[in-house]
Amino acid sequence: MTQRRILALTCLALGWALCALMPHRALAQGSNDPIAKVPRLLQVLERDGFEALTGKFRTIDPVPMACKGGIPTTWFNNVQPYMTLTLPGAVDDPDFSIRWEHSARVLPGVSYLLRQDEALLIVGSTPPPMAYFSFQTFLFGRYNSATAADFFKPYEVMFAYLGDTVNSLTVQTTGSTPFNRPMALISTGNRKTQERIRAALRAAGYPDASINTETLPPSLLRFGYDNADQFLFLWRTAIAEGGEAAMKEYQEKVADPKLSPLRVFRVRPTTEFPSDPLPAPVLRTRGTGHTEVDLYQTLEKLREAILKENKAYNAEELDTSWPDSPRFFPEGYAAIERRVAYLDPSDLGSGGYGRDANYRVSSWFDLGPEDFAIVYGVDHAATGKATYSSAAVYLDKTLAAGVSGADSADFAANPGTASKLLPGEPGIDKFYVWEVRRNCNGKLGCMEASLVRPQDKAACDPNGGPQKIAPDAPVRIGFRQYAEPATKVGPTDAELVYERVIVFRPKE
Repeated sequence: MTQRRILALTCLALGWALCALMPHRALAQGSNDPIAKVPRLLQVLERDGFEALTGKFRTIDPVPMACKGGIPTTWFNNVQPYMTLTLPGAVDDPDFSIRWEHSARVLPGVSYLLRQDEALLIVGSTPPPMAYFSFQTFLFGRYNSATAADFFKPYEVMFAYLGDTVNSLTVQTTGSTPFNRPMALISTGNRKTQERIRAALRAAGYPDASINTETLPPSLLRFGYDNADQFLFLWRTAIAEGGEAAMKEYQEKVADPKLSPLRVFRVRPTTEFPSDPLPAPVLRTRGTGHTEVDLYQTLEKLREAILKENKAYNAEELDTSWPDSPRFFPEGYAAIERRVAYLDPSDLGSGGYGRDANYRVSSWFDLGPEDFAIVYGVDHAATGKATYSSAAVYLDKTLAAGVSGADSADFAANPGTASKLLPGEPGIDKFYVWEVRRNCNGKLGCMEASLVRPQDKAACDPNGGPQKIAPDAPVRIGFRQYAEPATKVGPTDAELVYERVIVFRPKE
């Protein structure tokens, strides 16, 4: 007999009026609704000797944060708000009864400390259909009383990833799709904690097939509540079905504790477990050996066509490369080993880069009111080398603030930007050509090198707060290629054709 028929017979026996008064979550208790199982999960954890504090999700928007002086740079942010979480238990928590931590947080409301047997636990449903999502913990701050970076002193900002992401290509869940499906995520460095929480999830009715784990490698980390490592959890979402409005609606829903399809807890044993370190996980291997190099000649022809079309202007061709910070090191484990930390905006260290993407930037350039730049290259999603790729405009060498961008969805919606220059050229359908101007005046296929969003204008206007972005701020173009479907991790640089930027200025 199905659960639905059992519910119907029960309601007939008790009276439909009584059933109508039962909360939706209670009716769903026997269903696959992961939120309905949370009360049972908390009971199981308590019975097994754990205590749990409830956190909540929130969005963080790096550009206004940086302009208001909350962070020293945006670390070349994606042009979209990120999602993160905030956990109770801080040393300055207004609720005195739940002050687990003893050191102040370097990023109040966002960073957090963990005891060696403590875990971050997320349960609920995966995001709705979108091009890509991922969950990942970073080592954000490491205590160092001798650090030269004043902004977060006495901590130095490592901002280094801790392994691979749990993403839309790898997430463990039930069903044939990774979207809107039950999931749980345990993030810890302690083996016993991980095993006991997994058992509690199963006892509460969460399928083992929906339980994901993230290892915080004890061999690299310093756990504890006093002058220990501070962590940051980032949740990336990109290109939702339904566009920006659908994404905003979803993020607002997640941040509302009453409506959120996810719950987050910090969980620890009431009596501390002995050290039982998990080994560092095996990382996914980048690259397939298959390259985009057969498209190189088409790229060269496209370059000639762009120069010819704009021959009335002076042209400056820019270099595209890995970020040129003196000590930039994108691999998180190695950055931690080598103590590569953020020092100042010209020395970004690991800079929040993750293994789920590949990153490149143009050199900085000036862009006058009559100047424009042409950004062109391969849409790596169209070649199968990425789930999606993007180009973004950054302003100000100190803040490196991402203010506008275009991605694979935009390239697909405007398929003729490259083919109109080289009609009939083999492979040209996999290319895009985009403009960059200070003011696009509504022109399609154009990114603005200015403050576009109202929240950015309010925070970063030259007449505003302590850190500002001038109207003529230097410009840089950044490129990302996310998670190659074949490997489920960021593509390797050598297998991609590089994007290019040409700046055009009026001839005198």
